[in-house]
Amino acid sequence: MNSTMSNPDLSGHQVVKVISIVLKLLVFSLVCFSCTSREENEIKELMNAVFEWELNRGEEVIVFAEAEENWEIPWLDSCSVEGILSLQSDFRYKVLFKDVFTEADAEKICREGRQAFRFQQDMFPVGVKVSSEKGRYDSLSNAYYNALGKPEVVELDMELKKYMSYKTISKPVFLQDYQYAFLYVFSGGTGLLIYKKQNNKWVHYFTSTLMLI
Repeated sequence: MNSTMSNPDLSGHQVVKVISIVLKLLVFSLVCFSCTSREENEIKELMNAVFEWELNRGEEVIVFAEAEENWEIPWLDSCSVEGILSLQSDFRYKVLFKDVFTEADAEKICREGRQAFRFQQDMFPVGVKVSSEKGRYDSLSNAYYNALGKPEVVELDMELKKYMSYKTISKPVFLQDYQYAFLYVFSGGTGLLIYKKQNNKWVHYFTSTLMLI
């Protein structure tokens, strides 16, 4: 009691310091929560647009929970600014990446679009099932290619066919303050999907097909 009374300034200083630290942590937490919520909300809205057509047709949609990190552009050695900006849409009237995206956008696509990411079930609309079996699929796929020409390849092929309808997608990349969204998709072929925000809703802008299977 005497110690506290003899150091009133020190005690008050400590209280102010603790309050200051708590307020800073609170502000930091709120900022981080806001950022995370924005991205998660945009992912949910984007997935509604990505799978809208299939769901409206009553089709079963299964997506691997683990985002694809190792996607590549077949004719390029690696993902690069020049490579991304050299791409164009599949449409007759071409949309060029370089007319839509900046070098900073391309850098972000290569950096964030290949990051590890795990999708949650609540990020998708009703009708989309999230599967955690990508590890098994990758293992079977590697074993299949190593077994080419050997008898066990037949059994491996049958196992792989169980996953033919599954979709593998990359972590979505949002560009230009959420005006555009980039997504790599593997489903009966590989392609890059670009979505654009119009009237506060994601709509498909164009596709750049990389490979048909």
